[in-house]
Amino acid sequence: MVSHELKTPLTSLKGYLQILEQRAKKAQESTSILMHDKANSQIKKMITMINGFLNVSRLDSGKIHIEKKNFDITSLFKEADEEARSTIFSHQVIFTEAESVILNADRDKVGQVIHNFVSNAVKYSPEGSQVLVSNKIKNGELLVEVKDQGRGIKPQDKDKLFDRFYRVVNDDIISGFGIGLYLCAEIIARHQGKIGVESEFGAGSTFWFSLPIYAVIA
Repeated sequence: MVSHELKTPLTSLKGYLQILEQRAKKAQESTSILMHDKANSQIKKMITMINGFLNVSRLDSGKIHIEKKNFDITSLFKEADEEARSTIFSHQVIFTEAESVILNADRDKVGQVIHNFVSNAVKYSPEGSQVLVSNKIKNGELLVEVKDQGRGIKPQDKDKLFDRFYRVVNDDIISGFGIGLYLCAEIIARHQGKIGVESEFGAGSTFWFSLPIYAVIA
């Protein structure tokens, strides 16, 4: 598969760059360190994109496996919060306290959806702005929301955001291939959940998904 063939040399290149970066740090070469950081960032973006294509291919062939197990959403929220704190420095990413509920779902896949929502919120909102990740129990389901302070989404784009490869074109921004949101929608659908977005152009967006609750912890 072409995606696999692209991913292998990129992973090797990333390893070589990390070695060079370590040498630059030992030599205290600030310019080289900065350039290595930028190169690593671009490689990371490429690997993420390729992983997206691989996942779409697996979806098409029915090879994406959903492994449902019971887990407490509070632990997943804590992990996502810690990841955001250690990797996102351009925005204020705030996780509210999670509801004490048990989900019967694929923990890794649900975490992937949260990660994708947060990444998109950071990507398409002003540097220094706030991204709020919250959750609540509503109509017997767990509702997770990621709210940003970006420019929002035009009405004609809202219903198509979760379509495969759909691209939103703004004045100065063209989004990626739409693979991430498409995968999120497929993952949630395979959990008999719901997914959507509330947005007003010029006033930010709130991406959300809901999943059936297995049990509430008293």
